[in-house]
Amino acid sequence: MTQEPIPVVLFARVSSEAQDFGRQLRDLQRHAERAGCQVVATIAEKLSGSRRSRAKRPDLDQLLSLAKSGKVRQVLVTELSRLGRRARETRQVVEELADLKVSVYALNIQLGSLLPSGQPNPIARLIMTVLMEVDEMETERLGQRIRSGQEKAYAAGRQKGRPVGTTQAESKLVLKYPKVVKYLHNGLTVREIAGLCACSTNTVLKVKAALVTSPAITLSS
Repeated sequence: MTQEPIPVVLFARVSSEAQDFGRQLRDLQRHAERAGCQVVATIAEKLSGSRRSRAKRPDLDQLLSLAKSGKVRQVLVTELSRLGRRARETRQVVEELADLKVSVYALNIQLGSLLPSGQPNPIARLIMTVLMEVDEMETERLGQRIRSGQEKAYAAGRQKGRPVGTTQAESKLVLKYPKVVKYLHNGLTVREIAGLCACSTNTVLKVKAALVTSPAITLSS
């Protein structure tokens, strides 16, 4: 007896208009084809999961609406942080989908939140919980470093706004690590980029901070 293909949704997210979610969608599509899944819908959104509230995420509402309709059984994401940067929000989405018997399958860990029987996958739940907390810690650490640097500058009597020479220094950093910038724009995580570029996560965070604080900086080629 031929097994029915699993109806799935491909879900991708990037944090800014300048980024592209093409890589995520290609990876998700390839996995769906290999696994023999039926792609019911593709949802892609451009917004920062750390700064936008749940109420301002219509694409996430679309995902949950599809899940409630009973038309899908699985949501494919490249990693859990695509569902939300805050661990609590991501966990809530995963649990809401689980209540609707819809599994979240993350490509980076090759695990789904539900077993084929529809019951919770205890191993996946443990790993996903740890990864959600780690992703949130990375986001918080980056924000704290930016705020700390600003506060120290103000305390030292520097003018508010961009200190003289800062843009030049950040430009040099961006130009020095073009591959890091490229992968950041493609939505990869800090750990993934550090591995691909053979540099430290601290370097990736510095480049990411330069792009956040100086969004006008671009590569010449």
